[in-house]
Amino acid sequence: MLSIRKAGMNDTEILVSLGSETFYDTFRPFNSEDDMQAYISKAYHPDVIKQNLQNPEIAYYLCEDGDVSVGYIKLIANNSYSGLEGKTIELEKIYVLKQYFGKDAGQLLMDKAIEHAIQKNFHYLFLGVWKENSRAVKFYEKNGFEIFSERSFQLGKRLCEDYMMRKKLS
Repeated sequence: MLSIRKAGMNDTEILVSLGSETFYDTFRPFNSEDDMQAYISKAYHPDVIKQNLQNPEIAYYLCEDGDVSVGYIKLIANNSYSGLEGKTIELEKIYVLKQYFGKDAGQLLMDKAIEHAIQKNFHYLFLGVWKENSRAVKFYEKNGFEIFSERSFQLGKRLCEDYMMRKKLS
């Protein structure tokens, strides 16, 4: 049975491992090994995750199947982006292990992100998604997100184009 819980300092290694694995699985087919390792070693370094967990503006939630972590989200409160008004929160990361695709883990995490944002009285929940990740774009649209802008994201030597998507909460 899948469940969601807020992550704490004791979950640093879980987030490092889960973040590294899910990011690698998602983007390795499109990027060089060197670029992937450079990004992962920086973004998922234990010190970075610890700093994030100590930041009151950042919340992580884990999706678990029994005692196994299978996905997570990272929310950044009061992050802003051009084209958004009011109080905003970014869903910076939502990743699920491939073997849990289609098993409601992603939906449970999305529901938690929306619930968290509403409870904290945010006006918009927003995110960036790689344009070529049509599976994710459809998932976000199904959850009430709309494209409102675009941005570029540098991953090593590759310049990726993202859609910026938002969901109005109030």
